[in-house]
Amino acid sequence: MRTIKRLAFVLTWIIALGAFAALPLLAQTNGKAKPSAEEVIKRALETARAENKNVLVHFDASWCGWCKRFDAFLRSPEAGKLMADNYVTVSLTVMERPDKKDMENPGAGELMREMGGAAAGIPFYFFLDKEGKKLANSMAMPDGGNIGHPANAQEIKAFAGLIERTAPHMTSEQRARIIDYLTKSAPRR
Repeated sequence: MRTIKRLAFVLTWIIALGAFAALPLLAQTNGKAKPSAEEVIKRALETARAENKNVLVHFDASWCGWCKRFDAFLRSPEAGKLMADNYVTVSLTVMERPDKKDMENPGAGELMREMGGAAAGIPFYFFLDKEGKKLANSMAMPDGGNIGHPANAQEIKAFAGLIERTAPHMTSEQRARIIDYLTKSAPRR
């Protein structure tokens, strides 16, 4: 009898320790799969049609500092509101480390390549009209390179050209406010 109790005690501890060891793995995911790139784009286009806006799709990753800056720009009270008034903005996660692949949106890497970002790095972004037609992407530097987060005069100028072409309802005064925000928030060198 004593041996059975001891065995039950040991088994209980082994199970408890196994459950405890699994907690970090459970914490890495929220138990919910990320929506596919196709689903995200479909919902964004539905919203864009309803609100008469274009769509800005940007690609990011958890490790990408410039992506975090671009996201902060899109969420800022000053410039973010102007962007949200003119675009339905969505983000897709790509290029995560092998142990964080579950953070990626399925199909996002393929979509990034399809939209011209195969060699771009991130942040990479593209614009769609409300019907899903590609208007432009961030490969808009004079040399054909990726703007990424606009952080210097040349990148800001290229980004201003993109929003002029892809936000038909944005006024020149609103574009100037975005350019001013980007210029003031640019890293000092």
